[in-house]
Amino acid sequence: MKIVLSVITAVIMLLSTTVSADSEDLKTLQKQKDWYIVKQDNIRQITTYAKHEEGKSIRSFKVDAVVDAPLVTLASVHFDVANIKKWYWETLESKLITKVSDTEYVYYLKFRTPLAEDRDVVLKATIEPYKLGQNNYMLLSLRATPSALPIPPNITRISAFDMDIKFKPLLDGKTKMEVQGFVDPSGSLPAWTVNLVQHQAPYATMLGLYRMTQKAEYTNIKMPLAFRYAQ
Repeated sequence: MKIVLSVITAVIMLLSTTVSADSEDLKTLQKQKDWYIVKQDNIRQITTYAKHEEGKSIRSFKVDAVVDAPLVTLASVHFDVANIKKWYWETLESKLITKVSDTEYVYYLKFRTPLAEDRDVVLKATIEPYKLGQNNYMLLSLRATPSALPIPPNITRISAFDMDIKFKPLLDGKTKMEVQGFVDPSGSLPAWTVNLVQHQAPYATMLGLYRMTQKAEYTNIKMPLAFRYAQ
């Protein structure tokens, strides 16, 4: 019995220490007004950043990465909405709602949210195609449109999801990605929980994306893409 109590006490002390450390970490991070590095992976060439915006309890995020894949491959992975759930962090469901044009579409994502109601979001995607000599990149802009679909039972709808993804082709066949965004999952989740998730999600999502770019269906494209990625 004494051994069991000792183990329980040790676990409680460990959890208390972890929560305290997380709290102190949050206080420190909330003072940061400029971008600071969260994760730097020099082998995979991924660097993630965060920044505390004035008046917001949740931090913005940024990713700089060099992907060993051409622009057309990265575009095809992002445009394949039905399979976003295979690589985007904690995504349970992904589906296309409407194709507005060859540079605009609306789609739906549902996310697993530990210890809380799952979240979903309806996103309007706008593409600025790559054009050599002018904008030497493709820009994919995502914005939440919360009222576009009814909210399913036992789901919390994400109200703020702003993300801009810039794809710059490089001379060696690789692509530089610059991602910047802000996501507020809404509901009653504590800000420190959300911020800890946002520490993990950008890097984990990039790893998922890297994995998808190696698949044959994206490296050997035999049909036109669903949307226009270049002029």
